[in-house]
Amino acid sequence: MADENLYDRGYKVTEPFDPNDPPKFGQLVETTKDTFVTELTNYFDYQTANAAEKLTETPTIQKFALGAGTGEQTLQEVVNLIMSHADTEDKYPMIAVTSASFRERKLGIGSALVMPVQYPPSIVSTEKGPFNLTDGWTLEIKTWPTGFSEPEVTSTITFASALFADITNVTVEELVSAINRSQALYYQFSVTADGYLRISTGGPCAVPTPNYIEVTGGDADCLLALGFTVGQSDTYLNTSNPPKNRYMSAGDLTVNIDVVTDDINVRTELCDLVQHFFTFWIERRRYQFIGRSYRDRSIDPEEWWHIVLQSQFNWSGELATPRQGGTEQYDYVFANRGSVPVLSTDAVDRKVVTPPVFLDRDKIVEDEAGVIPAGDYFQTDWTKYPGS
Repeated sequence: MADENLYDRGYKVTEPFDPNDPPKFGQLVETTKDTFVTELTNYFDYQTANAAEKLTETPTIQKFALGAGTGEQTLQEVVNLIMSHADTEDKYPMIAVTSASFRERKLGIGSALVMPVQYPPSIVSTEKGPFNLTDGWTLEIKTWPTGFSEPEVTSTITFASALFADITNVTVEELVSAINRSQALYYQFSVTADGYLRISTGGPCAVPTPNYIEVTGGDADCLLALGFTVGQSDTYLNTSNPPKNRYMSAGDLTVNIDVVTDDINVRTELCDLVQHFFTFWIERRRYQFIGRSYRDRSIDPEEWWHIVLQSQFNWSGELATPRQGGTEQYDYVFANRGSVPVLSTDAVDRKVVTPPVFLDRDKIVEDEAGVIPAGDYFQTDWTKYPGS
């Protein structure tokens, strides 16, 4: 029985199908097909322990640029094409991502603009871990939970042995999980793409931006072990992290997954495994796939695509096609087509360059004399938005 690795669960990113041709904004159909090829390939990876429990023979997984819509190729035509170009025993079994029908979906009215966005201010350590910590060590940071310079809050982060299996050998992932679950209200711990510890503004009781973060103190040995220095800081006014306008496109897609084998029993087994992938396996990913920019700020161009499976996978019918010149054992090619409806979205962030680029604050505030300017305000507390 496989063990439960909690670090494998949650919103993990999908690597590009072709590293030399990463997804680009607007390529919803191509990005969706590439994602399924990548994820199915990882699912059947014979080098993993999980795959060894599923299948002893790894299938060939390909994608084909076939038409979609009213002129979409039937499964019979797809099989004929595969037989023409892959008619060798070592190519089977095969899983082919053959087509994806597309129907536009509007996420707003009148504009593709979704919202203004900005990465929260953050500080990054110079150490990757594992960390040799001591019970009771502390780290102090200062933030602006409401987005105002006042009131500012100083948070004391305490590293206790009760939070870790071995406090003298703490991985960066364990550190992030322990602190976020036990103490983080006005900040968030995370891991950078290259494995360093990042502390960002925001959290259950704070706005991500506009905000400010600064290391203000802590045990000297703790600062050294984690790779932080007193005075290290970041602000939402940092010109290397400007605000951006986010535009988004979206569509409802139906992706065809064709299973092709030269053995009817292998087809049945492989269909069960493909069905298991869609109906249960990717539950660990919340039935969603996301681009790398959700976890890595350094991706250029950014990948903000997002695919949501609608939990309606189905098989449309089995097929047996005579094979020209086949031996007695391989007289037929057996196929089955599965279809899965998904919602695919993609976004592009465009830097705001028209002044004023940085707004001092996003709420109405009183002036230095404490006078509220004349005008209409929500509720009795004019600093709040409706419903807040």
